[in-house]
Amino acid sequence: MPEVAAHSPDPFVLSATPGTELAELDETLLAAFRAIRDALTEGRTVVVVVRDSDLLGHGSPADAALAGGLLGLTRALATEGVRQGWRVNALGVTGDVDTAELDAWITHISESTAINGELIRLGNLHLGKVPV
Repeated sequence: MPEVAAHSPDPFVLSATPGTELAELDETLLAAFRAIRDALTEGRTVVVVVRDSDLLGHGSPADAALAGGLLGLTRALATEGVRQGWRVNALGVTGDVDTAELDAWITHISESTAINGELIRLGNLHLGKVPV
């Protein structure tokens, strides 16, 4: 059985950059995969930060594709690296989440051994979609 990685106290945080063009998507996702994989093999926990509006398709098609791709990478790498002890999660954030709260969540999920391969949504943009 492979050796489980000892985790660094310093998480690797990858934030999606809005405004990616569709033509750049393959290159951007490949670079993200390499950066995340390298951090995980160094024993770092990874937190991927995406805009919740992009996950819901409220932004441009390229921004939605990037957010969806990063979420897919999060889940795939968590699953594939479970034997090595890799921990990677995603945060979907809205514009009303302040920096201190975001930093607290990054710290919380990077220190937790109970969360892996998950999307944690900060904000309520994904709620209240049923018309009344």
